[in-house]
Amino acid sequence: MTAKSRLTKGVEFLYVLVKSSLFFWGTLIKMAGIYGWVSAQEKTMYAVDHPEAVHEGLSRITENLGKAKLWEKTLSVGIFLSFAGVIGTLVWGVGSSLSVLFLVASGILLLFLLLLTTNFLVTPKAGLDFATYSYLVLSQTLRPSLWNGFVVANFVFWALLLPISPLLFFLVAPGGVFYLLKKGHQKLLELKGQTHDSY
Repeated sequence: MTAKSRLTKGVEFLYVLVKSSLFFWGTLIKMAGIYGWVSAQEKTMYAVDHPEAVHEGLSRITENLGKAKLWEKTLSVGIFLSFAGVIGTLVWGVGSSLSVLFLVASGILLLFLLLLTTNFLVTPKAGLDFATYSYLVLSQTLRPSLWNGFVVANFVFWALLLPISPLLFFLVAPGGVFYLLKKGHQKLLELKGQTHDSY
């Protein structure tokens, strides 16, 4: 592989990450930052998994995936409230044991809901009714596993980029999160002898 082709691939990869990240933020803004967390993650994951989709634009991806369902909006509200709890506690200061407890509880809840959302997005429904499917995903989320550890570590890793470089976080973190999730999920399926299906 020539240096030029490596450079071209690197630029194309960065373009996909940035455009996917912009899709994420665009979806959040479009849904007032409250109802769009699950939908934003779904669209970002789709864009990362289908690099050609970044040229179509957010509206085309929305058409392909459909509108957010009620359960997605409900889960999004939970993510928003737990995220607001973390940010609010940090802004107003951690001056008492109660505020520390609230910060830790909000952070754990936020990670749990993000993990739950990720498992919803990567677990095939396989013709199951929603109640059975939800139980399956919830049990996978609560069960300690290498995959769950990888997902949480991935979110934490990218969150640590925020205080270092907010601009870089804004431009590449959402795309980077779901690129690593895609690669990690592919590797997990390979270890199980299965093939990767697009999200």
